[in-house]
Amino acid sequence: MKNLKPVNWEEQWTLFAQNYHDGKAHIDLTPFGKAATLLLLPGPGFGDLSHPTTHLMLDMMQAHVKNTFVLDIGTGSGILALAALMLGARSSFGIDIDSEALIHARNNNKLNNLSVRFAKAAPKEFPPSNILLMNMILSEQRIVNPPRYNPKASLWIVSGILARQEEIYLAQAKRWGWAVRSRHQRGEWLGWVFELAQNRHIP
Repeated sequence: MKNLKPVNWEEQWTLFAQNYHDGKAHIDLTPFGKAATLLLLPGPGFGDLSHPTTHLMLDMMQAHVKNTFVLDIGTGSGILALAALMLGARSSFGIDIDSEALIHARNNNKLNNLSVRFAKAAPKEFPPSNILLMNMILSEQRIVNPPRYNPKASLWIVSGILARQEEIYLAQAKRWGWAVRSRHQRGEWLGWVFELAQNRHIP
């Protein structure tokens, strides 16, 4: 491990991030409902619009985040939490266990002159209308156990699941007390908008 070279994030983002120039990725939010550009600096946080799941998340978010509180679980570069605020969310909060990713997200927040909060832990209290975002692979979602953040969330918008895992994931979503509102697909990747199942009891 000591012999591993540090990752050259600018080199990586130059190769893969969409619309990368002048030291930044320029994310056009027009296809997602807002004529605006989100700027992202290169760094260790996941999310530069080069992966299909990021497209899925932004596409699903556009119809739901306006005037809501948004919590982005596993925020990475902060792209979803930042975009949520630009798409009309009342407030936005991103959490991540990776300290370097949080620094990356905060730098992107400052670059865009936004007011998203980033931390390792979720806020203790949620406004009544809130949406949880989660773009993670299946194994990570199981570890995270998203309902523990807010079992009464209005919606869960999720991606990171391969088409071949659909049956397994929907069984897991049912155990979490979720019902499908809409299903989305981009290539081999799936995303869903879930709402609380009507037959779930919450104390």
